[in-house]
Amino acid sequence: MNNKTFSWLLNYIKDYRLLTILLFVFSTITVVFQVLIPIQIGRAINEIIGFGQVDYDKLWTAILWLGIYAFIAGIAQYLQNMTSNKLTYHIIADLHRDSFHKIQRLPLRYVDGRSLGDLVSRVINDVDLVGNGLLQSFNNLFSGVILILGVIIMMLSLDVKIGLIVIFLTPISVIVSYFIASRTYNRFTEQVNLRGKLGGFVDEMAHGQNIVRAFTFEDAAVEKFAGINAEVHQSGLWSQFYGALINPTSRVLNSVIYAIVGVVGAFTVLSGQLSVGIFSSFLTYANQYNKPFNDISSIINEMQTSLAAATRVYELLHAEEEAPSRNQLQADTTDGDVDFKHLTFYYDEKRPLIEDLNVHVAAGDTVAVVGPTGAGKTTLINLLMRFYDPIAGGIHINGVNTLDMKRAYLRQKFGMVLQDSWIFEGTIFENIAYGKAGASMDEVVAVAKKAQIHDMIMQMDNGYDFQLSENGTNISKGQQQLICIARIMLTSPEMLILDEATSSIDTMTEKGIQVTFDTMMKNHTTFIVAHRLSTIENADQILYMENGHVLEQGNHQDLLAKKGKYYHLYQSQFEHQV
Repeated sequence: MNNKTFSWLLNYIKDYRLLTILLFVFSTITVVFQVLIPIQIGRAINEIIGFGQVDYDKLWTAILWLGIYAFIAGIAQYLQNMTSNKLTYHIIADLHRDSFHKIQRLPLRYVDGRSLGDLVSRVINDVDLVGNGLLQSFNNLFSGVILILGVIIMMLSLDVKIGLIVIFLTPISVIVSYFIASRTYNRFTEQVNLRGKLGGFVDEMAHGQNIVRAFTFEDAAVEKFAGINAEVHQSGLWSQFYGALINPTSRVLNSVIYAIVGVVGAFTVLSGQLSVGIFSSFLTYANQYNKPFNDISSIINEMQTSLAAATRVYELLHAEEEAPSRNQLQADTTDGDVDFKHLTFYYDEKRPLIEDLNVHVAAGDTVAVVGPTGAGKTTLINLLMRFYDPIAGGIHINGVNTLDMKRAYLRQKFGMVLQDSWIFEGTIFENIAYGKAGASMDEVVAVAKKAQIHDMIMQMDNGYDFQLSENGTNISKGQQQLICIARIMLTSPEMLILDEATSSIDTMTEKGIQVTFDTMMKNHTTFIVAHRLSTIENADQILYMENGHVLEQGNHQDLLAKKGKYYHLYQSQFEHQV
């Protein structure tokens, strides 16, 4: 983790200054009274050594103070743990919130370029690792440092010679731990990244089970999973191998140091320079002094995974966001006059998806965009909606460049029905009403009737209160698409985009919906991507695209008469539907 990542995490901690201060206060109080306990034990031992020489007043006083110190240390420890947990979960909640909000602001180029599982892993798993691992480790690290300082003061006040032996020998374990830890970070980083890869593959297979089974891909999927899982396993073994060296190595070294202190202390007692009780206190202090170093070695091991996770969360939260609009202009898009001027777009400069495209769409026109796979049809729609921005040229609506419009404003002007329906967990009413805040039941029922779905809804248990599962898996694909169509109808958009909008609907239902679509499209600029024959035939103009260029343009009859690309596409794909 570099300094930028550390500073970023520190900013989250600064938002909870009071909790952080209280945590440090309770940690300090805990350590102070833990350090005072051994000296009281030593004094109590001194009072009971020597038959018939016990000073009960001093003994009970020492025991009383011992009890008070232990009680205060216990209460402070409890408050420290509560404060630490509260601070940790506040920061985890903030990181979850900011990570989710960040995804909403990222360009689709970023989201499309990564697996869904990897993004989910960063937002959920990695954030939890940062909170539960890194933040808790920082707390333990602080307590350990305070304990070390407190014990040093007490040991030097009791016996300088033995104190210096402990002080100078014990850090050897820290040096060894650091040496090993410096070689484990890359292993833990690799492990976290591979977990993200594994999560992405599992998510992909889980969502595509129908395709996996249809193509009998089960064995191949299991084999591929086994390969990735083996990588995770191997990486985990190596990272844990190095990590496992830290703690036992540190403990062995500290045990040797503890033994040296015991021998030196014993000779000091025999020479009469140190009492048995104080020597007992000294051994306890030596053990207390060793403990933070042992804990720190364990913390270092745990922090490796947390640091790697923090780096991944940092990368997500600092990824470049969608470029802001150059201006905040608003266009009267009611007319919907659209100009594509010298439009160029590509992911790879050597493979342009759209190149120097020039098309004028008059207000109120219905435009069908057809062509083979990879022609640039969907890319054109993505550019129109500003899911992506062009590399060169621009799209103008009523004379205003879309780059000068606020994205939210532009997208509100379009109603978009896609081939892949988006259904969320909730009632049918909620899914349709999603298109319009505060929509009434009467409004929802009205558009459901127009979308030819009202009767189907009424046949379900609880009607419009029927609970849809995540992704609408408890209804058919056609029913999902009808709900999405009703949702768009509810918004009464000024312009329409229909991307295979009725691909999952039977022909009879489509005929009924087409009447509604015709009403919706009247006097509204409409873009239709590779739609069925009836819609394409009625389009004001058809754009035949190939390799990012418009090769043919005109209405259905004109293009058929040319007997060019569109004619052959019609013959191969549409003629059998006549």
